[in-house]
Amino acid sequence: MSAWKPLLPVAMVGTDRQPGPLPEWPGEIGALVAQVGQVAGVVEGPAGQVLRTMAVIATCDAAGTQDRRWTAPATEPAGVDRLAVVPERLEGLDGAAGSPRALLRWALTEAPTRLQQLMLVALAAADLRLPEMLLPLALDAGRRAVALRGPLLPVLGERGLWLAGQREDWHYAAGAGGDAPGETLWTDGTLEQRRAFLARERATDAAAGRRRLEAALTELTAKERADLVAQLAVELGMDDEALLDRLRADRSREVRDVALDLLLRLPDAAHPRRAVDRLSPLLRRERALLRQHWVIDAPEAAGGDWASDQIVVARSSNEKLGERAWWLYQLVRQVPLDWWTATTGMTPAELLGWAGKTDWADALMRGWFDVLAATREVDWCEAFLDVSQASASGQAQQTQTQAPVQMHQAAQALQWLPQARRERHWLRHLQQGSLPLSALIAAASGGEMLGADLSQALTHQLLTRARAGTLKDDYAVRAMLVDFGAVVHADSLSAYAMLPDIRAADETASQAEQLQAVAQTAALRRVLRALSPDPIPRTS
Repeated sequence: MSAWKPLLPVAMVGTDRQPGPLPEWPGEIGALVAQVGQVAGVVEGPAGQVLRTMAVIATCDAAGTQDRRWTAPATEPAGVDRLAVVPERLEGLDGAAGSPRALLRWALTEAPTRLQQLMLVALAAADLRLPEMLLPLALDAGRRAVALRGPLLPVLGERGLWLAGQREDWHYAAGAGGDAPGETLWTDGTLEQRRAFLARERATDAAAGRRRLEAALTELTAKERADLVAQLAVELGMDDEALLDRLRADRSREVRDVALDLLLRLPDAAHPRRAVDRLSPLLRRERALLRQHWVIDAPEAAGGDWASDQIVVARSSNEKLGERAWWLYQLVRQVPLDWWTATTGMTPAELLGWAGKTDWADALMRGWFDVLAATREVDWCEAFLDVSQASASGQAQQTQTQAPVQMHQAAQALQWLPQARRERHWLRHLQQGSLPLSALIAAASGGEMLGADLSQALTHQLLTRARAGTLKDDYAVRAMLVDFGAVVHADSLSAYAMLPDIRAADETASQAEQLQAVAQTAALRRVLRALSPDPIPRTS
């Protein structure tokens, strides 16, 4: 930026206060400034001269021209690109949909992150790279959004990876491709690159990945330890138990929690077995009125060995559970969920119903939910959702504190379900009108590509509201239309593309801009489908 320095005094105070002649620039920039002034052929005042000079310097700066001779050694040239570049046009697509590069530019500068991710993944699947002119925009997008970095790297090509090494704020992508040794990503990469590297190594050689992580633990920050230890979930096995058991004593609570969560996925490990041994005496069967039923008690006193397994005896002042319930909750949250179904013979739904009738319902529910957060077991997710829905419809009694807790648990459990099961719940809410459209659009737009049924139902709702003239006043839904366009099923893409054609007579500039973004999104999705070597299969 040193070429700008001579202009700073006049730029700061204005030509009226400093009308003197402009300084002369050395080298090629100075020659170009003089040449442009001669071509103009007009007598300009000081302000015109300043503006024309600034235009020259800005152009030179963007092109990388310096005001002094380059003395540093020349960098190695970029490698030869093996991937084909995105074409300028596509046959069979007209209008905006026929200009792939213009749509890519729009997506990189204006589209939401979810749509940018979709675009980058689709280009990688088609073995295509970004055009050279879009590489700075793409690298800047990755600098701003960490979520884009993984999908961005495969489509940068050799030129993009070379460019990443030329600017410090693009270094997150430097050395990530070509023939660069993989070890460089582990020793010099960002946390995201190291995490991805470790996950890949765990998938191919779990023992090697574990040894690599173990050797680096003393050099890592707490956040880095927690992030990288979580990658042990890839190909997790009993060979990982010893390391996880040691990490239960890590000085970082976040690391301890990650280790405990992973141990819950190893029911044969020593720690879960100790937890079962502590809890088993508290659960028993009793006979009443010729029927047997399960009864659970909370501990009467704290165990002397609890501290070694991260069970906190003294509850905090803001803890809502009583002392014994607090102890029971901590015991429950260290026991695998499968133990409960195997021991009692009850399903998850039956266990939740049973727990609600005990004196320790809050401790049991909270402990089970903590375990579920680690294991994401589908049947338990469904059971928590059923309990919440039953409570909402008045079929179950609940305290004033239970209602919001159950709503939060239901929202979490819904996100942990596989996509197809989640969509069945969303579709039921849509049909029953039990949740606002804005909530359903927000939930559906945050993850994977939607199935055909839910996409069709949501798109139908959007079109109905647009034709009725009510969509223009639904600010929350309008703000999410582009995000929804990133995940709508291909079978509903044509219907989604009709939204910009339904215009309101009193449409504001903001509404027009949002609908234009919808049109761009639909056009981009069409282009990505045309570029895809394997079009998304239609589903019923």
